[in-house]
Amino acid sequence: MYWAFFLPSISIPSETASVISFVTLRELSRILLYDLPATALILFLLIKENREKIIERFAVSRNITLWAIINLTLIIASAFVISLLARFILPSWKPPIIQAPKLPSAWIVMTAGSFATAYLEESYFRLYLLYRFDEAGFTSRTGNLLSVLLFSLCHIYEGPLGFLNAAIAGLFFTLVYRKTGSIHSPAWAHGLYNTLVFSLAIL
Repeated sequence: MYWAFFLPSISIPSETASVISFVTLRELSRILLYDLPATALILFLLIKENREKIIERFAVSRNITLWAIINLTLIIASAFVISLLARFILPSWKPPIIQAPKLPSAWIVMTAGSFATAYLEESYFRLYLLYRFDEAGFTSRTGNLLSVLLFSLCHIYEGPLGFLNAAIAGLFFTLVYRKTGSIHSPAWAHGLYNTLVFSLAIL
């Protein structure tokens, strides 16, 4: 599943900054033709195997909003620290430039896409992989590290600092998922972070 869904997106970054443009129709197509079907397939396979346990992971409780806020705060703080360190570690590296949407309708699609991607990635890297690793008898630490590593590889196109940022964020997503037992806390934090990244592009 990783080979089919995520491996094709892994690419080595170029030395010069690239522009990640936002095209509303392309983003909408990705949501409808990739994010939603892929998420549905992951959930179908898991529910078919253990319906009760998977449904529990989508239960909404009082503490998931708090943990989503904590999770979001941690990944924003780590991204800020990494960006400061980048000036000293890799002063010549220029991260990809993200283009912000321009129209209100594009912002709606972007926000929907941010959360669709978040739920896809959290459903796979946290819900699916950790379930598989646990069932295979891996220790929690081993399963967590493998999940974080595979998640980070999908962000290697952002360069070494992007890889590091994804690794730290992935670790926080994993720990919060393990703590809450809910997919919503990491997915909400992930979706809000994605939206924030686009929002900062207008500054």
